[in-house]
Amino acid sequence: MEPETRKRIRDSLGSLPVTIREDLPESFEKIGDILIIYLKPHHLPFEAEIGEAYRRAFDVKTVLRKGRIHGNYRVPDSMVIAGSETVTTHKENSILYQLDLSQVMFCSGNIHERIRVSTFPPHEKVVDMFAGIGYFTLPIAKYCHSHVQALEKNEHAYRFLCENIVQNNVAHLVTPHLMDCSEYEGLADRVIMGHPRAHAYLEKAFALVDRGVLVYHEFAPEGRSNRAIERLTSAARKAGKEVSIEGMRRIKKYSPGVWHIVCDARIQ
Repeated sequence: MEPETRKRIRDSLGSLPVTIREDLPESFEKIGDILIIYLKPHHLPFEAEIGEAYRRAFDVKTVLRKGRIHGNYRVPDSMVIAGSETVTTHKENSILYQLDLSQVMFCSGNIHERIRVSTFPPHEKVVDMFAGIGYFTLPIAKYCHSHVQALEKNEHAYRFLCENIVQNNVAHLVTPHLMDCSEYEGLADRVIMGHPRAHAYLEKAFALVDRGVLVYHEFAPEGRSNRAIERLTSAARKAGKEVSIEGMRRIKKYSPGVWHIVCDARIQ
């Protein structure tokens, strides 16, 4: 946060205890015209005042207090503390992502991976097993001109996926499916496994690719990055296929001692 912005927020909260004004949140996410901040327990009695101060300082329509992500759908447990509207449109890499931040998550820390997938080889047949609102589907379709089968079982995310396909002018390249990816039948040159607990679907992923690439995400404890390779190797063996790891990257720190990683695994 810029020093001038910090001072402006602190000055606007002159009625709050000094201990609160000197320990205001430094980190935040700005998604579209909504700000997400993390508050400590001692901030909570003053969250409305703090939220309004941040809303004015950053000129956004809504401020959310960041909560935990929970459930298979990875729903954000966020609370509105200033403003009211939770639907926004976020622009990144010339792509428009519309979403409701009270129902669907958007991780700013994954920006480099979303940009990286836009550089994949063109004109592939792609299956995005956990499409969400189109995090990876949209850049692959827009920049690689590949046809993407976008699979999503969360009705809230699927609704925004369909809207985002239209507003980004890629309806001719993306076929959305409201379904569990385990039920999909077909073949692909590349399968995107963008859920960090995707290991439970590796058997299905290997069935979708005869010769091609899996882009596999996982949460890996510090020092256990090889677990992803072990899982991929084991799944390949069960499928009677060969797999080679073309690259493995850390995307971001998920929690203390745990990294979000991604592997590119070529199947032969």
